[in-house]
Amino acid sequence: AYEESPAQIIRNMASIGFDLAGWVKKKLLCFHSVRPTLYGLEHHLVIIHKLTEQFRPDCVVMDPVTNLTSIGDEKEIISMLARVIDYLKQAGITTVFTNLTKDGSMIEKTEVGISSLMDTWLLLRQDEAAGDRKRSLYLLKSRGMAHSNAVREFKLSGKGIQLEGSK
Repeated sequence: AYEESPAQIIRNMASIGFDLAGWVKKKLLCFHSVRPTLYGLEHHLVIIHKLTEQFRPDCVVMDPVTNLTSIGDEKEIISMLARVIDYLKQAGITTVFTNLTKDGSMIEKTEVGISSLMDTWLLLRQDEAAGDRKRSLYLLKSRGMAHSNAVREFKLSGKGIQLEGSK
């Protein structure tokens, strides 16, 4: 995590029905939270390798990769993230990256230029209509599998993430 502490993430996820604290206590979930500016890109890469070797996860989440722009230029970040992706793919580890957009933009690419490296791309956005904000998501791409092109509204509640119109 490049922005929030583990305590913040656990609290925020609990508000939508996800008990991450239980998984941490069982040693089935591990957080590593650090500001990107604490180290250079190469050091972050080394830490990811070390943590992956120690914890042996099935999934790694990097949130948000956009914050790496504070310590490197686009080419350096793409190179570092390509190495992370290659390493985790070779290890058979599912990887989730989050990317923040600026000023409510609806871009379908990342600030750090890694969209072409992704196998699956979910786009989350907020729309405003008649004074209401609505969250929606759609699957922009998913290599090697059929997928819906529908834009779906979703809501966050104490019961989790609920797609509107789903059964």
